[in-house]
Amino acid sequence: MDSVAAQNAPFSDLLILHGAIVFFLQVGFVSLEVGYGRSKNVKNILLKNTVNILLCAIVWWSVGYAFSFGVSTGGFIGTSGFFHDGSLGVVKIWFYSWNFCLATVAIVSGCLAERTSLVAYPLLTLVMASWVHPVASHWAWQRDSWLLGLSDECRFLDFAGGAAVHVCGGLMGLVGATIVGPRIGRFEEGRAKDIPGHDVSSAAIGTLFLWFGWFGFNCGTTYVYLGNMATAAAATSVDDGLSAPSSPPPPAGATGGNPADRVALNMTLTASVSSLTALLLSSLHSGTVDLVICCNALLAGLVMSTPACGFITSWAAVVYGLAGAGIYLGGARLLVRMHVDDPLESSVVHFACGTAGTVLLGFLARPAYVAQLTGYNCGGLVYGARKGGLLLGLQVLGVVAVAAWTGVFSVLVFWALRRAGRLRVDQVTELAGLDNMDHGGPAYPEFNLVPYNNGSGER
Repeated sequence: MDSVAAQNAPFSDLLILHGAIVFFLQVGFVSLEVGYGRSKNVKNILLKNTVNILLCAIVWWSVGYAFSFGVSTGGFIGTSGFFHDGSLGVVKIWFYSWNFCLATVAIVSGCLAERTSLVAYPLLTLVMASWVHPVASHWAWQRDSWLLGLSDECRFLDFAGGAAVHVCGGLMGLVGATIVGPRIGRFEEGRAKDIPGHDVSSAAIGTLFLWFGWFGFNCGTTYVYLGNMATAAAATSVDDGLSAPSSPPPPAGATGGNPADRVALNMTLTASVSSLTALLLSSLHSGTVDLVICCNALLAGLVMSTPACGFITSWAAVVYGLAGAGIYLGGARLLVRMHVDDPLESSVVHFACGTAGTVLLGFLARPAYVAQLTGYNCGGLVYGARKGGLLLGLQVLGVVAVAAWTGVFSVLVFWALRRAGRLRVDQVTELAGLDNMDHGGPAYPEFNLVPYNNGSGER
């Protein structure tokens, strides 16, 4: 093993471990969607999410990884590493980045639950995993991309996927939920009617599983940055991994030690503040304490932290949490007013909070932390950084570019599916339940037993 590979071996092993933790996000996504769905659609939810995982692995191996992290062509897309053979380079990122792609696909699935044709999901996974997310990832993280090459003094910051994962998945889900239309009974006579899920305990457990997986998501990303910084210090060029700068970082002691420590602290603070704030505000407004709001606002805080947790201080993480609570509560109300039926409110949690978390870095990114992880000496406007305006402009541009890219292909794929009659199930199937019509019967057969009534009122 050469000196560069030897220097990165510990980071590589940590990425495999953290990637396995990130995989638990899938357990969380499934539990959340099952809990917020109705019992007549449980098999459908479980099957489509499992198929998404299997299909995403094949697509990421064949083309997705290459488009994301291959050698850049024109700064637009990667063009090497197709049908990856397992030689993952000095930073073993294939397995880790596959889990990021899985998360992006799962976000879309939650927005479309309970009325979308089963055949539509594999097609959506193909488009997202082979094209939309890989190109967005290339722009956000590949050092030779057009977005990261716009300035020699500063660079677009997206620590672990605020734009490349959450904006990407949340916007496609929002477009899909709008085009597929609401579930039967969700909006009637101009009024919104609640369609409660069948198992709130599954939703709460799923939220906690997601939080666990998120530690791998954010903390693990720290070792990608550290691995690239070590590589940049040991070699003049690297063909694999996220954007490595041309100069080594300042000493870790000068910026507070191992950045993984502050990543864990910041994401925990942001999630906690967001959830408690939203719970308090909603209870003051409604007079009830809503578990769903507690769970979704917690997830909103985690999404807010994703693009930023390596670049901000703990006080800024509290600000992020307060912002996440307000964005979630306001966004959820806006969805209802627009008659968009998103059963998990995923489009607000991911798209709106991912956008806000990424843009806020233009104000709150600490220059020393940015330099430690990227080698660029720039920061947010709050610090009076000379290049704060430049950073804010890059953050806005990056989000707009990823949103435009995702939006165009989302509209195209959902329009094509609807035109082909493959987007939504028929009314009979939706009312009877997708499990009964497409999957051989209900997930809980004992719930569907018809009680015996002998005419006397006894059962």
